[in-house]
Amino acid sequence: MDEIKLFIFDMDGLMFDTGRLAYRAYLKSAEKHDYEVTHNVYYYLTGRTEKDIRQGMEELYGANVPYNEWRNSMNEFKNEILKREKHVYKKKGLVELLQFAKDHGIQVALASSTHREKIQYYLEIEEIPEYFDIIVAGDEVTKGKPEPEIFLTACKKAGIAPNHAVVFEDSAAGIEAAHRAGIISFLVEDDITYLPTKKGYYTLQKDLSYLGEKKTTADYQFPDLLQIRNFFSKKELKL
Repeated sequence: MDEIKLFIFDMDGLMFDTGRLAYRAYLKSAEKHDYEVTHNVYYYLTGRTEKDIRQGMEELYGANVPYNEWRNSMNEFKNEILKREKHVYKKKGLVELLQFAKDHGIQVALASSTHREKIQYYLEIEEIPEYFDIIVAGDEVTKGKPEPEIFLTACKKAGIAPNHAVVFEDSAAGIEAAHRAGIISFLVEDDITYLPTKKGYYTLQKDLSYLGEKKTTADYQFPDLLQIRNFFSKKELKL
């Protein structure tokens, strides 16, 4: 059993309720540009870098549709919502798990596909920047999730071997990246299925139904971060 010395957090959908914010922007821009949107479109694209999201949209809708205009509109609507609400809303148990790490001398890293400027803004408006020893942003790596580069970079910056780290994620791409990095993974699914879907002129060209049937490859799965904190508090920090 290896001692845990590093907690690596994803950000969007895991630390903050940005999945709901993003999907609202998906729907609003889809209405403007007449695209079909389902929950699985979000689940397929989330966790990726901006470049990889656009590539994924081409895979989903075809190379001959104006998906870049739709993506640009998505980002604009997301920024409008964020500007209006001025919150990204901490997920249940986030502060408790971060404080647990600090209390037990565990280094804490944030590894997100989002650009550093936006990461810093989210941390500031939710008032939790002091918890993180290391930040690795999407614009600092050449290959986004599901490639393992972002998590291996976090380990390297911390001076911790991957077998002494754990990753907390909400996306399939992030869990696969952790698996490829040889890091134990914890999944907390980000449920947006209570939000509506939309039919549109530009329809999906790829069947995504398998996403609802695919079993997670995560080593552990919990409904929220608070239960992960409770899990660690009841055992030695070894996995």
